[in-house]
Amino acid sequence: MKLAAATLLLSLAGAAPAAAFVQRGLGGPRPVAARQLQSPVALQVGTNGAELWKVERVDHIDDWSDAKEEKFPNPLSLKDNVPSSWFVNLNDAVAARVQVDALETIEEECKFDFDDDSEECEVDRGLSAEAFILAGPRKEIAFDPRSGGCKAAIVTCGGLCPGLNSVIREVVMCLQRQYGVTETYGIPAGYRGFKDPTTWRPLDEEAVKNLHNQGGSILGSSRGGHDTAAIVDSLVAEGVNLLFVTGGDGTVRGAAKIADEVKKRGLRISVAVVPKTIDNDVPLLDRTFGFESAVEAARDAINVANTEAEGFPHGLGVVKVMGRNSGFIAMHSALGSCVADLCLVPEVDFFLDGPGGIVDHLYERIVQNDKAVVVVAEGAGQELMSQMGAGGEEVKDASGNVLLDDVGPWLCQQLKQRLDGRLKESSVHGDGLTLKYVDPSYMVRGIPPNTADNLYCLQLAQNAVHGAMAGFSSFIVGSVNTRECYVPINIVANKRNVIDTSHQSLWEYVVFSTGQPSFQTEKDPRDDKDVITTASGGVVLSNGESKGVVM
Repeated sequence: MKLAAATLLLSLAGAAPAAAFVQRGLGGPRPVAARQLQSPVALQVGTNGAELWKVERVDHIDDWSDAKEEKFPNPLSLKDNVPSSWFVNLNDAVAARVQVDALETIEEECKFDFDDDSEECEVDRGLSAEAFILAGPRKEIAFDPRSGGCKAAIVTCGGLCPGLNSVIREVVMCLQRQYGVTETYGIPAGYRGFKDPTTWRPLDEEAVKNLHNQGGSILGSSRGGHDTAAIVDSLVAEGVNLLFVTGGDGTVRGAAKIADEVKKRGLRISVAVVPKTIDNDVPLLDRTFGFESAVEAARDAINVANTEAEGFPHGLGVVKVMGRNSGFIAMHSALGSCVADLCLVPEVDFFLDGPGGIVDHLYERIVQNDKAVVVVAEGAGQELMSQMGAGGEEVKDASGNVLLDDVGPWLCQQLKQRLDGRLKESSVHGDGLTLKYVDPSYMVRGIPPNTADNLYCLQLAQNAVHGAMAGFSSFIVGSVNTRECYVPINIVANKRNVIDTSHQSLWEYVVFSTGQPSFQTEKDPRDDKDVITTASGGVVLSNGESKGVVM
């Protein structure tokens, strides 16, 4: 039996709650012939049928506005020679999962005759699969830029990240060039900047045209300083009806509070979020902007450490990279460098001594190759440091993040103590360990974005504008299975993306290619089909959950 592949882009048109594409072996909740189809056929589900796709609904300003204002034609739709297929239909969505068991959509009692393609069977499994609204321009929008009734503001919060300036640039460019919005203001120094509108910075094409070549944020940033009521008061006073927020998990929670306050007051203000985290820890998304630039910079540091390790007998290069709760930079840069012998991440607890420990592994690599390279994420080994008495008191920053103990120097000290003597004993020349430590943290996050991230920032920023102009609110924009989507903030709030160490993902490549111990002691109790694994090798973890447990 041959099963045709299911498409990821779903058309949910029809009077029913949802509809689906049907191919052989795939379908909706009614009997269909299990025959080979030459092309996908839209199957509309009746009003009494079960919903095949559970599309996560995004807030719209019409939901709470007292007066339902008219819709306006998208200026892009008025351009000559622009095909209607460039615009997103109301019911277009993207499936959250791409890896499926093809037979999960078929009744267990349904049997196929390989010699007979016409056998019928009941198809009603695989219902309520999660999907997200497809991002992009709509033919009709909620605001009329021609009347001068559009004013936008953009704010950057939290730590720096490659691509922040690119997002600022593309939001301004899209608003002005594509929608004719001429008033956009940059809010300085994060959320605290809303309190004094006299400091707001007017942004136009001339002001932002070269930002994509600069690291950091021209608006500045800060942690904390969030006052929901005061922020909304300022938006109302200044006539802002389009707010674009760029930041990490704390910033996203703050944006959710702003959106809720807007809804409570019945205001026609759209709140859109372009999530920013160099650690790539936003759940459900393929990746976050700046991540690839950070990985590229981290790889350069790993190459330097490898060169240093090769230059001396028994050389060991140790590179610490960013990654507070998620070790994606460490994992991707270690794999991409092709020289790492050990990768340590926050998601996997490790131990030093004894069989299966990292000391024996590194000793064998150094004896065999006369050098070794270790890549460690900043959040790795925190529990082990605490157990060994090296952990300090818990201190938090203004965003509520626990300040980490510095694993880099501690790890170097532990490895030096344990390997130096052993190597001297086994060396003909009495050579001990030559250790070189590289910490490129701020060189990784303060750089301009590379070409791939610049392109991704353009896509995210412009789709944020498209969504806000259409009237959507309280959403983040991001790539799910390579297609940009609008994901409700409440879906990702208080959750994070972590390396999937229990299912088939990139982590197995790390273990197999480096030959390092697995250290895997906890098993995720859920089946592969119940877990959404992202393209970067992550799963969704709720804040406070233990390692190995996913949602």
